[in-house]
Amino acid sequence: MEMITPDIVAQVRQKADITDVIGEKVVLRKQGKNFVGLCPFHQDRKPSFNVSPSKQIYKCFSCGAGGDVISFVMQQEHITFKEAVRHLAQRYHIPFPVSSPEKQQTYRQHQTKQTQLLEVMALAADFYQHALHSSLGEPARRYLERRRLTAATLQRFQIGFAPPGWQPLYDYLVGHKGIPAALVAEAGLLVARQTQGWYDRFRHRVMLPIFNLKGEVIGFAGRSLADEQPKYLNSPETELFHKSQVLYALHLARDSIAKQDQAIVVEGYFDAIALHQAGIPNVVASMGTALTTQQVASLLRYTESKRLILNFDGDRAGIQAAERAIAPIAEQAKRGEVELRLLTIPSGKDADEFLREHGASEFQALIDQAPLWLDWQIDQVLASKDLTQANHFQQALQSLTQLLAGLGGHWRTLYIHRVADRLSRGNGRLARDLEEELRKSIRQQRWSAPKTRPTPEKGSKLMQSESHLLQIFLHFPEFRPLIREELVTRDLQFSFTPHRYLWQGIMDLLGQQPDLEGSSEGLLVTLRTFFAQDESLNQRLIHLLWLDETSRIALMRPRMVVRAAIATMELEIRQKRYRYWTQLWDQAYQERQTEQARYFQEKIQSEYRRIQSLQKECQVSYEDLQTPLLNTEELY
Repeated sequence: MEMITPDIVAQVRQKADITDVIGEKVVLRKQGKNFVGLCPFHQDRKPSFNVSPSKQIYKCFSCGAGGDVISFVMQQEHITFKEAVRHLAQRYHIPFPVSSPEKQQTYRQHQTKQTQLLEVMALAADFYQHALHSSLGEPARRYLERRRLTAATLQRFQIGFAPPGWQPLYDYLVGHKGIPAALVAEAGLLVARQTQGWYDRFRHRVMLPIFNLKGEVIGFAGRSLADEQPKYLNSPETELFHKSQVLYALHLARDSIAKQDQAIVVEGYFDAIALHQAGIPNVVASMGTALTTQQVASLLRYTESKRLILNFDGDRAGIQAAERAIAPIAEQAKRGEVELRLLTIPSGKDADEFLREHGASEFQALIDQAPLWLDWQIDQVLASKDLTQANHFQQALQSLTQLLAGLGGHWRTLYIHRVADRLSRGNGRLARDLEEELRKSIRQQRWSAPKTRPTPEKGSKLMQSESHLLQIFLHFPEFRPLIREELVTRDLQFSFTPHRYLWQGIMDLLGQQPDLEGSSEGLLVTLRTFFAQDESLNQRLIHLLWLDETSRIALMRPRMVVRAAIATMELEIRQKRYRYWTQLWDQAYQERQTEQARYFQEKIQSEYRRIQSLQKECQVSYEDLQTPLLNTEELY
């Protein structure tokens, strides 16, 4: 397999001209040494997007987006670091090294095979489209007319028709085009007969091509024209097509998902097509199975707020499908990492049927009113229960207790109150009793669950202080000796896992290349390359490796920021020690161990005095940072 090495990344950055790459997506105008244009990452009304050919970087001074040519491709195409490097390397003809001649030959064969399969799929898609508009395609055209699909939609989705008969596609691809039958079968289009020969996999079906993110056909879904079973026949797993990793119409929907900051997932292919035609383009369809973690990860790349709306039919089968779809996302939703909503169409209709009867505006209203997944699940628990019957009431209470136990603190408090109110059916006294009962049951369930180490609250003062300290270390080289000395002298450690990883990476790098200590860009470029290969970690560190305008303003007085951050970090440790000595003193006092209790009391007093001093230091530092700058010397 291909290897992405620092040398390859360096070659990509050297050969890939950022102005050419960005110029394909953004209209750029020369302004002095740089180029300016409208930012592609937000609704830019005046040119805020700046491209520097000399530095090979871009920066939006409105939304803060910035980076090099690899970062732009990642952000624009919503792909990983490795995919962006591979994309640029292919464009600029930079070969990937492989670990051995045997693997190099295997890789070349793999690439050649993929190219051949893509060509076969493209020819098949053309054949099916031609067949749709031939005399043989009349039944399929009538079917599509009943679905009210326009000619423009048929063309956009490249919808076609597999003629009846055992070998029409075989005759075209193998007989006419001379493609080996084994290769066509490898693409999933032919099936071997038990005796000898081949026959077409898809026959007498409306053909919906399935595309990858580049818009290349990698598979097909064949829809029967009447009641033939199966209703939908999908391509088998092939070298190109992996059902668990693909979402139908994502190549058409991704820009709209990013623009509207939400993705809608529907059950059926034609539901997705109908919604696109109706002017609701941020829609994809699942591949006839429950959503997989890979599919969810693909979608979350495109929505900054991580907002997913699952749309399933309102009948029992649709509700069961929705429950299956929630499963791989539930833990993320409980932690607040995904804003998950459920859209259930009234009267058991699917999206296509609803649009034909009510139109796009009413469907948009359903989108806007889609409840959070938790409200939807509470509704499902209560829908089948008669709360006047004791056994139903107890079942509902147990189910809802399990549902709420996994929530974070603020969500749990809010929903305990809501659930108690719904179960009490307006009885205020009963609601208060139920709220207390729910809290007690949830507490017992959480205590019996495996314990995990608590993490500091996201956005806390400690997190901000650690972030500031790392930002100054990376972007203000002259303060590196001061920060290292303070951390060592005060015996301070970073509390947050991403911060610890970054600091360890910095120390390892400086240990291997001491000359980077005084270099801002050298250290940053190396770290950006290293951490960008871990997409998840890179997303958590990107605000440290790339400074936006807001961060630069916050760091305008680096020395004061360092002083405040160090004081905050030490204060956190001292407060923990204070609690620790207090616990020991309490135990010694209860056991009448006078000498130990006196020793612990001295430790408590010592920590208390230091805490008081640090709190004042933090306060003074904070007040200094609020004072407007008088001259540039104050920066240092």
